[in-house]
Amino acid sequence: MKSFWLIILLSCYFFILGNGILSFTSLDEGRNASAVINMIKNKDFLIPYYNCQLRFEKPPMLYWIALVFFELFGKSEFSARLVSGLSALGVAVFTYILVKRHLDEQMAYKSTLVLLTLPHMWIESRAFVPEMLNTFFMMVSLYLFLLEKFLLGWFFLAFTFLTKGPVGVVLTLLVYLLWKRNLKVFSLKGIVLFLILGGSWYFYMLYRFGEFYFFRFFLYENFMRYTGQRLTHPSPFYYYFIVIIFTTIFYIPVYPKVIKHLKKDLLPYIFWFFSVLLFFSFAKNKLHHYILFAYPPLSVLIANSLELKYIKRVLLLCVFFVFALFFVAGYYQDMRFVPKAYTIIKHYPGSVYFYKSEDSSLVFYSQRCISVLEDPSKPFSGLVITKYEHTKEFPTCRLILKGVEFDGVYALLSCP
Repeated sequence: MKSFWLIILLSCYFFILGNGILSFTSLDEGRNASAVINMIKNKDFLIPYYNCQLRFEKPPMLYWIALVFFELFGKSEFSARLVSGLSALGVAVFTYILVKRHLDEQMAYKSTLVLLTLPHMWIESRAFVPEMLNTFFMMVSLYLFLLEKFLLGWFFLAFTFLTKGPVGVVLTLLVYLLWKRNLKVFSLKGIVLFLILGGSWYFYMLYRFGEFYFFRFFLYENFMRYTGQRLTHPSPFYYYFIVIIFTTIFYIPVYPKVIKHLKKDLLPYIFWFFSVLLFFSFAKNKLHHYILFAYPPLSVLIANSLELKYIKRVLLLCVFFVFALFFVAGYYQDMRFVPKAYTIIKHYPGSVYFYKSEDSSLVFYSQRCISVLEDPSKPFSGLVITKYEHTKEFPTCRLILKGVEFDGVYALLSCP
């Protein structure tokens, strides 16, 4: 029990502390946060909007949970990212209890400590995106399925479906089938419950928007992205192997030992890890955070060959490393474009445009809709948000400010 509470405490440090130091960074963070704000403003909790347009890319579970935190703790980065932080804590807890039940308590403790020391987990637990929440619901569903509590497992699998769509459902069932090699999971009551609970929102969207929604979400955002008919983030087959190397950077020296000590009772975790890795490796579009569900079994495989003493040394190093990152993040925040620009944009009485770039965080912070400027040679007036490299295309405009973001240097221009 002492080990369990230590894991809770360490998870709060590695996954939650300091999550509000940086204002929203990625495109998805700003879009998701804007969708939550629009639900509150419109008092419509079923249909997501971003920048005055329907947002069909994601189901609503992330928004719904963030709504609760916004009401409890205020409309802030902390509240939004708390969804992912608590989800990461939940992933750690269910890694511990699953491994404890299947192997033993010592192995569970070591595996969970390894999970806490994966830098990719630190990053994604501080991002307001659905992947960590999705991973948590997948972990809960898998654990319940392995206990043969199928009805309850399908209940949480419905939440997975409402968080990210079909991918989490497919992978959870695939891992169960590889682990148990039976079809008991496919209970009629469980499937009916899943369709009612997990499908209700989708049925509503199909009722409201018909085949357009079906094509946009199920075909365009899922099937076509996986097969490559829609290329947005193309990467080579080995992309996730590189991600795995970087996220296990503290354990690279012991990889030969890890491979040498693989044994028969670890087969379920080997199947689990490689099924997730290969599933996403075969996808034509790849993003680093898709792979999170592979980290619990990977942590078990690493921990199996290591002494607790080695893992504790890595853990201590990571404690200091994360603490140092807080200072780096604070320094970087002072140089960023978004904190400097959004107050100007929020109170500007005229039109505001994006040109050849989009910073969705500014839509959230300004709480206004920002149009896309197609042709700067045609007459217009207002503020323009663009990459600094494009400022030469606006010879009559005045540079108000510039600042860095993760994807380059941005500029804010005032045009007559």
